Amino acid sequence: MASLMLLDTYGLVYRAFFALPPLTTTRGVPINAAYGFTMMLNKIIADEKPTHVIAAFDKGLPAHRVALYQQYKAQRDRMPDDLRPQFALVRQILETNRIPILEIEGEEADDVIATLARQAKEAGERALVVTGDLDLLQLVDDATTVLMTRRGITELARYDVAAVRERFDLDPKQLPDYRGLKGDPSDNLPGIPGVGEKTAIKLIKAAGSLDALVADPSLAGSPKLQKLVEEYGKQALVCRDVSIANDHLDLAVDWPEAQYTPAGNDELYRLYSELEFKTLLGRLNVPAELPLLHAQERLTGNYRSFIAATDPPEYAQLARELEQLASAERLGFAVKSDGEIGISSANGNGLSFLAGSLAHDPVRSAFEKLWLGGQRLAAHDVKAVLHVLHDRGFTVRPFADDTMIGAHLLNPSRNFARIEDAAQEFLALSAGEDVAAQADAVMRLTENERAELEARDQLRLYEDVEVPLAPVLAQLEWTGVAIDPAELTRLSKEIDAAIARLQREIYELAGDEFNIGSPQQLGNILFEKLCLPQGKKTKTGWATGVEILAGLARDYPICARVLEYREVTKLKNTYVDVIPALTDPRDGRLRTIFNQTSTATGRLSSTNPNLQNIPVRGELGRRIRRAFVAPGEDSVLLAADYNQIELRLMAHLSGDEAMRRAFHEGQDIHDFTARQIFAVPADGSVDPNQRRMAKSVNFGLLYGMSDFGLAQRLEIGRAEAREITTAYFARFPSVRAYIDGIIEQGRELGYVTTILGRRRYMPALKSSNYMLRSAAEREATNAPLQGSAADLMKLAMVRVDAKRAEQGLKARMLLQIHDELIFEVPRAELSDVAAIVRTQMKDVVQLSVPLDVTVKVGRNWYDVEETADV
Repeated sequence: MASLMLLDTYGLVYRAFFALPPLTTTRGVPINAAYGFTMMLNKIIADEKPTHVIAAFDKGLPAHRVALYQQYKAQRDRMPDDLRPQFALVRQILETNRIPILEIEGEEADDVIATLARQAKEAGERALVVTGDLDLLQLVDDATTVLMTRRGITELARYDVAAVRERFDLDPKQLPDYRGLKGDPSDNLPGIPGVGEKTAIKLIKAAGSLDALVADPSLAGSPKLQKLVEEYGKQALVCRDVSIANDHLDLAVDWPEAQYTPAGNDELYRLYSELEFKTLLGRLNVPAELPLLHAQERLTGNYRSFIAATDPPEYAQLARELEQLASAERLGFAVKSDGEIGISSANGNGLSFLAGSLAHDPVRSAFEKLWLGGQRLAAHDVKAVLHVLHDRGFTVRPFADDTMIGAHLLNPSRNFARIEDAAQEFLALSAGEDVAAQADAVMRLTENERAELEARDQLRLYEDVEVPLAPVLAQLEWTGVAIDPAELTRLSKEIDAAIARLQREIYELAGDEFNIGSPQQLGNILFEKLCLPQGKKTKTGWATGVEILAGLARDYPICARVLEYREVTKLKNTYVDVIPALTDPRDGRLRTIFNQTSTATGRLSSTNPNLQNIPVRGELGRRIRRAFVAPGEDSVLLAADYNQIELRLMAHLSGDEAMRRAFHEGQDIHDFTARQIFAVPADGSVDPNQRRMAKSVNFGLLYGMSDFGLAQRLEIGRAEAREITTAYFARFPSVRAYIDGIIEQGRELGYVTTILGRRRYMPALKSSNYMLRSAAEREATNAPLQGSAADLMKLAMVRVDAKRAEQGLKARMLLQIHDELIFEVPRAELSDVAAIVRTQMKDVVQLSVPLDVTVKVGRNWYDVEETADV
């Protein structure tokens, strides 16, 4: 039988704080509550030997109890300032001890514990509740025992059903009635005036229950008590109802995660060293001479934490502090995924609280005053801040700075999703786990990053493109795109049929059945049984990657079928079966996450799902787009696509006159290139194969493709590929000069840049390793083109959104996929939106060649087409 230990964490931490004298680390950090809690935790786990441990936390003021009784907990004293920051340390202690934390927005730990105890009982297990709150004795039954703190931090009293009866002369289930009668000053519950413990017990035993007593006050046994029950009976019922623990919260526990496994000595050593728990360090099985570990120096300042706030007086104090921040000139924000918000108004200070606090006045009204002020705002990950506040009903505000984006621009090799990474790299300090300190780090990082961005001529890119884009992406994420599940169901059936067909064909060609998805089994079939050429052995078996199979596919049908099989199974597993599961059932919309700092080139990426990789080749792949639809008959999708933007950027950056002329004259650039390299006369026509080869050359050069790579792509000899490349550069000499120049610039400066100043650092250009150097040269060729295209697209998104908002249009931007923007547009706004999108995208930056934008409209993304209406 499992034994589940449930920790009433706040109560235990409070007990530890008041049981021990003030203690601080050498850095001045208060630790008495954290130390006492750790001592208590170690003892009860050693004594009780639970199989599972879960720590429950209060998280905000419980709305259902406040609704029952407005003054619930209203009289409580404010939390001591030295206790506030220690709750973050307690969370760190629990994490190190591998004890999961369970908390629910707007619920108390009592209800979390009651629900878990019930679930344990129904599963035939035992529960042990550790608390300092007598109110939880109502949970005691044949499967649930309570350990109650008494004196100090290690003396505990054990309550089973018999112990509860001995203490109160009542059954555990009668204790809420008892509390309703006598009240509870700690929760501001008045009960019935003049009724104490003994009288309450007497009344319940006489009447059987509080309900029976209120229904028939004569059961009180005396005229005086009868009159009190008549006058205050309903009040007692309210106090009783507030006291009943809700054991049916909507929560699910990962029981394997809650299984207790002791932390290792090395983990505890790091924890105790950081918190300077010297007595506990001495009890570890480590060499006595091992010195204390010194953590990286941390930010220090005046940090006030309201993360643990659950009482009205705490909210009143938080509101006063927020009102003071409203007059600041600058504010820095940091948020955590669990809803913690940090705000700083100057270096060295910070305030933290739970987003759930914003549901309660006076906190909400104070924050609204702050949010609607004219301060200059900064954040680490503006998008994350906006999401937290949008979920609480706050409108979008522009931010001046985003330290995550600033850090990424300065070092594009890292995404800096964690503020800790930015603080360590640019401040040489640790921001720690306190979100108030992290907000302070935002203020300090803003100054450092701005100075460095200006020195690198990247401030315009930062201020005009990247920071304003974050709110636009936030709106895309919470808008989402409508999905037609019926289309995906139809496509899924077709793909299942295609997979079955391909499987049969592969088995017939192989003369055997095997696991097509197994590289080892596939390799054995292809290169041992069928003896196909060009097989390559690796440490794990035969190589069966696309580079091997693609070279064999033309001559060996089984390889072509395997490649097709892989493609359709990937479609099924990545999109067709996944998109319905990720679609919000409440509104039928799919929401992806756009990542602004995940690529060194500046392109956006998307996750959960990755829509950037939706296939464009193959009919089945393209069909996925048919599931992306406009909702209702009164709206359509509008798709705006940059045409050959990277080739136009090559013409602009290289200054090649022939290429520029082709774009100015509106020629088909691939037809034009084919005429140049194959010497097609003016009155002659380019055949499809020549155009295909010219297209491969055009795009291959953008990625620094070698003669060998071109030969592979076109399936021709290397000598012929070299002739084509030579002819190309003879016709477009400035392109060759540009590529050589950009590589040399990268080698000399250590980086290459886009037209808006984005840098891609290229240390490998000086590598003595030929393979590394060649790869870097290809990246250096492509980075200014791909990065510039990304910059222009981002700037266009910012301007389109600003213009749309300025004109009060209801159209919404939904997706950005490479060089394409997707909008959901009311039919009545179609011509206006199309004009805005086309103009802002074409005129985003003045190049030496025109930017060309194709605008298409349709009921779904697959069927969009150009129309005269736009």
